[in-house]
Amino acid sequence: MATANIAIDRDWIASEFSKGIDNEQSLLDEARSRSESPPDPTLGVLYHQIATADERHRGIVETIATRYGHTPSRSVAGGIGETLGRLKDKVNELSTTPLQRLGHDLASRASAIHWYTAWIEAFQRLGDAESAGALAAILTEEKAHRDALQEGLNRMVTQGATGEATK
Repeated sequence: MATANIAIDRDWIASEFSKGIDNEQSLLDEARSRSESPPDPTLGVLYHQIATADERHRGIVETIATRYGHTPSRSVAGGIGETLGRLKDKVNELSTTPLQRLGHDLASRASAIHWYTAWIEAFQRLGDAESAGALAAILTEEKAHRDALQEGLNRMVTQGATGEATK
């Protein structure tokens, strides 16, 4: 728990959470892209649910960043930058297999889980129960999404190993 002697580096927290906003946006963009063209057709609905959750997560992360001094960008997202980003993602997908794309998505989720776990601990030690609680809710969703993606990977690998994928 927090003690009166703990110093809080608000600038550092705001800076790190600014990066977290960008990471959440990347996760959101990837999930949206995958929902349009999933590595396996049975994962389309899951990727749509993940994209919806990631959009909410991005807002929560930005709220926490703002609490510590981050100034939200007032620019409008989208436009040519977003279009070029999506095009780049599509080109990158051409050189990867569905298993590689799903593996990448699992690795991204695992990274997010580690990040949230560490920040929950930090905010608990700082006495910021509100931020810790908000991140704990995100962590629960991230773990559920990771587990669902893992089930999809398990299914795809089993299908490949048994020849079902080529039938």
